[in-house]
Amino acid sequence: MKNIKKVYEKLGEFLVDLLKADQPGKGKQELREELTALRAGSNETVRDYYIRKFSTVLMVLSAGIFLSGVCFLAYMEKTSNVEDQILMRPGYGEENRQEELTVEVDGKEVQQLEITVQARTYTDQEMHELTEKAIAELEQILPGKNESLDEVRDDLVFPKTLMDGAVEVSYVTTPYGVVDEDGVLSDVEKEDGILTEIQVTLTCGETETVHIIHARVFPRILTHEEQLQKEIRKAVEQKDASGRYEDTLKLPENVDGRALIWQYQEENPFTTVLALALIAAVLVYLEMDSRVHTRAEERKNQLMLDYPDLMWKMTMLLGAGLTIKGTFTRMAKQYYKDRRKLRYVYEEVLYTCREMESGVSEAEAYERFGRRCGLPEYIRLGSVLSQNLKKGTRGLTSLLEEEAVSSMTDRKNNARKLGERAGTKLLFPMILMLGIVMVILMVPAFLAF
Repeated sequence: MKNIKKVYEKLGEFLVDLLKADQPGKGKQELREELTALRAGSNETVRDYYIRKFSTVLMVLSAGIFLSGVCFLAYMEKTSNVEDQILMRPGYGEENRQEELTVEVDGKEVQQLEITVQARTYTDQEMHELTEKAIAELEQILPGKNESLDEVRDDLVFPKTLMDGAVEVSYVTTPYGVVDEDGVLSDVEKEDGILTEIQVTLTCGETETVHIIHARVFPRILTHEEQLQKEIRKAVEQKDASGRYEDTLKLPENVDGRALIWQYQEENPFTTVLALALIAAVLVYLEMDSRVHTRAEERKNQLMLDYPDLMWKMTMLLGAGLTIKGTFTRMAKQYYKDRRKLRYVYEEVLYTCREMESGVSEAEAYERFGRRCGLPEYIRLGSVLSQNLKKGTRGLTSLLEEEAVSSMTDRKNNARKLGERAGTKLLFPMILMLGIVMVILMVPAFLAF
């Protein structure tokens, strides 16, 4: 697991270098400042953050692609049995429905078929003048894949309706058995073909028009699969025709003594899972930035609330005779000893002490402390501490005491503002709850009438 994580971290590092994501740029300044500010409680740099971010997104994408592949393989051949070998027909006035099914013959051989389930027969009141246009449309559709009706070697197309359903069509072919009522060719042995008459009856409302079309049908060579599909399809069509006034279509259970088991082709969730993985990766990418902004806002609020506490501690320690550096050292040691929860201001105090131990001048360390905290109060405090080192600490205690008293008032104001924000966020859930209560009260009242 650790090795896999290292691989993704290497890939994330490669993408960061390739895209120069950790370099300053438009729209990145605020995020970089927040990440730098949050380093007080973490050793993570801006570069480390982007490496972690890209590696996390890559892991989410990899997991999504893997799951998509598993779904693709698992559902590629998955089917479910048609319950009781029955398909529901479309209702009156609805269009015919195509069903993609597989049929298992004798428990071994599996065939895939597209079955047309016709709508229940009903009488339409249609316009008589559409009939002539329907004949022209039929003559274009009927040849199907054949170049012309003078040489028919593939199934003809016998549409059941024309003109967007305005005209119903039925077919009678002569001689019988060469072309069935759906345009499917049967076996023809004559090499010179058989001249077939197709009598087309077009019904539009109360009007019936008979139109005659001739076609010469030649033999075609059928594979074993095509022959089997043809026999199964014919059996389905016979069942369909015999039960067209029923609500259901009873599929044939055998053909030529061979058992048939009908199954639905299960929908493969491959594309859905892949799309969800891509969405998840984008959301993770955005969520990580959102968390940084949230943590930065929490840090800012915490610094504002902790400012009076820092002032009182500094006032008491300075009043006890400690130097400014001694005060910082004492607070840092106490915080480090009792640290249970992250407090950003004391993390900055601890960091300031370490800077002074590493050789940074005391005055510069206090100014850096104020700038890292970022709030005007801390910047002002850092400047005051730095200046008092140069001109002496006389009067510093009283100055900090006044600042502490003033900061308490500011803390109350800040606490009130935070409370108002929390109340505003709760407003929408409260409105939803009110709506639910209204529904609970009003629905029974309406049902009682």
